[in-house]
Amino acid sequence: MADDVKPRLESAFNKLLSIKEKSGNLRKDLRQDIIDSASTLRSNYVNLTNNVEEQTAKTNQLAGELNKVKAELMDSKVANPPGHTQPSRGEIGQTTTSAPQYQLPPSGGPKKLYSDAVRTRTETRYKLMVKSKLVLSTEEVKNVLRTNVNPTAIKVGIRTLKSLKDGRILIEAGTKE
Repeated sequence: MADDVKPRLESAFNKLLSIKEKSGNLRKDLRQDIIDSASTLRSNYVNLTNNVEEQTAKTNQLAGELNKVKAELMDSKVANPPGHTQPSRGEIGQTTTSAPQYQLPPSGGPKKLYSDAVRTRTETRYKLMVKSKLVLSTEEVKNVLRTNVNPTAIKVGIRTLKSLKDGRILIEAGTKE
């Protein structure tokens, strides 16, 4: 199908140019516009086909490199099959199978033991909503809370102070106090 595109395109350009020649009533500037447009379309088509050929060559080259790397990888797997562990170099007769087994992290983070992943619990946060009786902005209410209440002095672990759309403030803490 790609092979018959070029002849059909050439036929269309030639037809355009023949229409230009046949029409006697066509203004001179319109005739020149037809010639310029056909020329521009031809050059764009040639550029596109060249780009496609370059990309195809690049794709073929990368596919060859990929096959080469796959072959090297398969050769290395044959040399050291999975499940077979090499003996430890430090002590004779021991293998690395006695080491703790790590589970692969889901997002590429640090390695974590399975028992640690299961054991972790989410911390509970206690939430409190505060709204000003006076007409104060949320920033002013936050400043009043920080200055008058002073959570560090009374040893209350406030984690966050969030401003809500309706003028209230959400306070999150680690303890009920």
